[in-house]
Amino acid sequence: MSLEARLGQRQEQRLALLPQMLQSIEVLQLATADLLQFLEQEAQQNETLELQPPAAVEPEAVPEREREDSGWEEWRRGPVGDDGDARQALFDNLPASGDSLVGFVRQQLAFRGVPDLLADAVVQIAQRLDDRGLLPFALADVAAELGAPLDLIEQAHALLCTLEPRGIGARDPIEAMLLQAAGDPDLPRIERLLREHLDALGRNKLPEVARAMQVSVDELADLLARMRELDPRPGAAFRDTAAAPLRADAFAWLRDGVVQVALDEAAVPELAVNSDYAAMASDRGTAREVRDYLRPKLRSARDLIEAVQQRQETLLRVVRAVLQEQPEFLARGRSGIRPLRMSEIADRLGLHTSTVSRAIAGKHVQTDRGVFRLRDFFDGGRIDAVPAAGQGRMAVAQQIADLVAAEDKRAPLSDDDLVAALQRRGVQAARRTVTKYRRDLGIPSSYRRRRFGDQP
Repeated sequence: MSLEARLGQRQEQRLALLPQMLQSIEVLQLATADLLQFLEQEAQQNETLELQPPAAVEPEAVPEREREDSGWEEWRRGPVGDDGDARQALFDNLPASGDSLVGFVRQQLAFRGVPDLLADAVVQIAQRLDDRGLLPFALADVAAELGAPLDLIEQAHALLCTLEPRGIGARDPIEAMLLQAAGDPDLPRIERLLREHLDALGRNKLPEVARAMQVSVDELADLLARMRELDPRPGAAFRDTAAAPLRADAFAWLRDGVVQVALDEAAVPELAVNSDYAAMASDRGTAREVRDYLRPKLRSARDLIEAVQQRQETLLRVVRAVLQEQPEFLARGRSGIRPLRMSEIADRLGLHTSTVSRAIAGKHVQTDRGVFRLRDFFDGGRIDAVPAAGQGRMAVAQQIADLVAAEDKRAPLSDDDLVAALQRRGVQAARRTVTKYRRDLGIPSSYRRRRFGDQP
């Protein structure tokens, strides 16, 4: 083997992205919340960039939001179809309560006039509850940590368990529910169900559990109806800090049958270049080192302003093009969604598919049907025939939920039955696809949905 050096020429093409292009791409794919954070960081690093809060502008239509399913265990949640909104797993756009569980405990102690020493011990225990409102520590460990007598901690814990919401301070979810069921004449049966038959209840084996409990199916159903009122996470409704609400990037609604689209302009601040710094940079009387420092800063600020403007224009064009294909969705909900391909929108707008992909990344649109990801409308790649309303993934999933909600609960639809029902509606879907969508919706199997006897 020999090594030698050769001199030659080669012609090739390379795509070189300018810094301005890279910044435009980065800004385009940012969701509104991320864009605000990015702009604040840029303003802190570049004194020539000014952020001015925009004038408050209310959108023409503020759609109502649908609440998502609570997601409790299947046996507590009850059979599918009991609640019309139970399967509408849309984004919950309401901030969590900012009330503190510890603060609520303090209020109750003050109302009861509990002695200070005992009240302080109760508060100390309340501060050690987990997100469920349960106490994951032994009382002896709490006493040792606080350096307090064990009998005081035990007395404080007993007092805590009598406060609202009932069940806080329990060692586990079952104990929390039993505390709430105190006074029920069927408390022994409820305790036995929770401690011995919870797994069978979760699999809807009601006849088997009824035989083991020596009760009728109807009596068992009555017990379960009361048990569903018990909360295994009594403190979950309290949060020390409020969760940030989801803010949609765009709004869409129908007016006289015409699709209307608008961006949330009130969320994005107005950008401007500081006029004083711009004047200093162009004034020859300004020291050269100052001008050399300001010029790249000003150029960066102008490039960012242009990138944000381009983002807003591109996003509005994409959202309008997407929603103009979805009048049926805006009129009647998920079941009317028409599946789209990104290439369709890209060809219509004269954009590259990657630009459309970046424009919808992390973006949400608010409608009177709820808040949706823009990406949820793009599942046309699964459709072999010409895409039509009701054929998209969300539309098919919604139809499955509707079929289950309307089924005879004593003879629920199997996945094969759902496939046949969809075919009668003109929707072709494989059984495995129906099974996947059903599971994604949190809908249990037909056996678990079955009701027995006079169970409501």
